[in-house]
Amino acid sequence: MTAAPGPASSAPPVPNQVAECSYEFLLSEILQWVQRDEKRVAEQARQVQQAASGQDGSPERNLSPNNEEAAAVMAAERSAARIERMGYDVGYRLCERLAQHRPLMGPGSPSPEGGTASADASGNSNIDVNAPIIMGGGGHNTVMDPKTQLEAVKFLCKEFWTEVFRKQIDKLQTNHRGVFVLKDQELKWLRRLPPDEESARVGAIRILAFPCGLIRGALANLGLSGAVVSCDFLADGKTMASCSFNIKVK
Repeated sequence: MTAAPGPASSAPPVPNQVAECSYEFLLSEILQWVQRDEKRVAEQARQVQQAASGQDGSPERNLSPNNEEAAAVMAAERSAARIERMGYDVGYRLCERLAQHRPLMGPGSPSPEGGTASADASGNSNIDVNAPIIMGGGGHNTVMDPKTQLEAVKFLCKEFWTEVFRKQIDKLQTNHRGVFVLKDQELKWLRRLPPDEESARVGAIRILAFPCGLIRGALANLGLSGAVVSCDFLADGKTMASCSFNIKVK
């Protein structure tokens, strides 16, 4: 029997591991919990509106389809915002762990030269996410130049995305003016959703709020705290799992 290393041992600690399906089950439960809470809030808003409308003695005005629809939309937006905040917190903490042995990024960071980008017909550059990532000195409160922003996004597409999804982003495009498009042809959290059902699309939008938060949190930890992230489905995708994340750095 091998003795456990003593306090002076330099052996790295064994990381704790958990099955990937456990996280997928947890995400599913989070979405169901948020959806139940969304229905509860919408019902409360409907009851308040009904009580307020009935005060003038006009029962026929108690229920307004337009107001009910607006309340449902607001409840859905609140749910998406809540899921995104969860993703932000997870993304920030995970990026802190992944990048803790790297120097902080900043305006003085060097950048790779040549051979890593090609322009498409729209003028956007297709970035090679496998190119070496260079992270230089700086701090979280400094303003990054476009080249350093690109290094941060490349870190997100490569190390961060691989840690979460066991694969890199399939395609990264940028206009070199603070706009980045990250394309994933098969986001595994969406693989089981049928592509032709509207209800599945609504569910996918809820799910995508979490990786949007992951991206915002990771970028905030890397110094891009003002990034705006949105998502969409790829028109040329064969399944619901084909999606893109659009990042705008302010």
